[in-house]
Amino acid sequence: MAACSNATKYARTYIDFNVNNNYPVINDRSPRFVLQQQYWNSKVLSYEVQGRCQKRDTTDNVKEQDFEYFKQLFKVSKKWVTGGLSNVMHRVNVERQDFIKKFEYDSINKNVRVVTSNYQITPILGIDFISLYPSVISSEYHKFIKYTSGKMYMPGSVSDKVICDSVEKKQKILDIINSQNRYNDKGQLFIEEVKGHIDDTHINDYIIFPPIQRNYEFQTNEETVDEYMNQHMKSNGLKVDQKQRKLTNLLSTMGGYMTFSSYYLWFLIDDCHFMIDDVKQIILFNKHDKFSSFAKEFTNQRIYAKINGNKGLEQFCKIIMKSSYGSDGMNIEKYTKIKMMNEKQALQAHLSNTFMVDQKLSDNVYAVQMNPEKCSCRTPLQVAYFVLDLAKYWYLNFIYNFMYKCFDMNKLHFIEGDTDSAYWAVSGNKNESYKQQFKYFIKDQQFYNENAKYFFPTIEGDMLDEKKTLGLAIEREGIEMIALAPKNYYIMVDVKTKIKLKGINQSTNKITKGQIVENIIEGTVTKCQLAAIRALTLDISISVGSPTPAQLSSYAWIAMG
Repeated sequence: MAACSNATKYARTYIDFNVNNNYPVINDRSPRFVLQQQYWNSKVLSYEVQGRCQKRDTTDNVKEQDFEYFKQLFKVSKKWVTGGLSNVMHRVNVERQDFIKKFEYDSINKNVRVVTSNYQITPILGIDFISLYPSVISSEYHKFIKYTSGKMYMPGSVSDKVICDSVEKKQKILDIINSQNRYNDKGQLFIEEVKGHIDDTHINDYIIFPPIQRNYEFQTNEETVDEYMNQHMKSNGLKVDQKQRKLTNLLSTMGGYMTFSSYYLWFLIDDCHFMIDDVKQIILFNKHDKFSSFAKEFTNQRIYAKINGNKGLEQFCKIIMKSSYGSDGMNIEKYTKIKMMNEKQALQAHLSNTFMVDQKLSDNVYAVQMNPEKCSCRTPLQVAYFVLDLAKYWYLNFIYNFMYKCFDMNKLHFIEGDTDSAYWAVSGNKNESYKQQFKYFIKDQQFYNENAKYFFPTIEGDMLDEKKTLGLAIEREGIEMIALAPKNYYIMVDVKTKIKLKGINQSTNKITKGQIVENIIEGTVTKCQLAAIRALTLDISISVGSPTPAQLSSYAWIAMG
């Protein structure tokens, strides 16, 4: 499904292609590259042989010595490709019982403490980003996108690369990052590898939800995680004093280099007082908005299907849009071809130089694994990178450029969040129903009145307005919420209890609110069974040669129960 929807997305980019037009040739500096020198050398040789056989000019072919250049491009694009953040900051949040809490950084003692305010929690408010991934590839204009004339563009091919190996190159990179052209159509898309931090004097402005969402590797010793967490890990049988890598919220690049896409880095610099300490390199890309028709067409089809009560079409469009970006980050070159053949075809396949192994499935049906003579890898890693980074940018942009400007942030704290949702405990009017939304913590009513329409629906019953691109919705309102871990929480909505446990089948495990509360108060651990994973492995009938483990695994199917 992901591969099919991804192919549809790219097909839509050529919807306005005219064969009678002359299109300028783009100087593409991103030929194919691989990770291993030996594999790269074999590719270079094969291109040379193919060129000679076809009597082509091979002067400009890639050479063996080009390996390091393309390896570095691949490394920079792939290393910091990270999914959406799932995080819990405040675990217990009960209406009229608990209070809004704040993190506070002590710049003298260099530590962070939790401060309990006098604002009592009333409702719990959950916000959902509507079709987040399809929205960020839509290149739709939005007032709150201050860069590239209000649109988020997608990257095309590599147009240039600059490595910081001199003072002049460093200045060139900084000039590109800080160019005023970032606000207009001339703004360049890039992936930049930088070292930096948010200035100490501004840390408390962003500590409520640190804006740098990146993987961080740390040691799980007492010095790093503190005595309480260290003892908690030991008492629950978790290993300590070892390295762990977690996607988390940060206020700096932790003394190392991290990469950011152009929109994300511009946001950190302009809105979060991010200071660049050093730069390592920058990769520049051509930009385009050709995914727009795909996003708009399937969004509109989904909305009209919902209006007309066509649930099948609605779900189809939803799945197509949500899975369309998945193949952009998938290594498709490593897969061999498996064909279904009858007995006669399978015997003929044995004579082919590309034959590997076969497996009899029934009387006259064979699964035959072939090693293709040609394989291509057109995985646009930069697209996967930008989609994930733009989703983070849009999530943070809403918090810091909308919520911070019109809400009193002293009256709410972040509870739990996922890739496209965020739950907040708020202090409103305890004499009213929990369905208060934003009413009692707005500090700038004029700003809210003028700008809420760009995010939230304003026309009741209008599905086009409710599901608008780059929009948000109130996902859920409740009176209490306990979050044990990311994607592991309980929320009380009116008199109904909703429990979410990622990977747990509630119909078989029957986890209750009481068990969640006991875990908080008593530390009681409730064990349950994950959704069943059944592996069906077929015996391999080896006809020629000895297959590798990778070849054998081609005949293993994993079924999720």
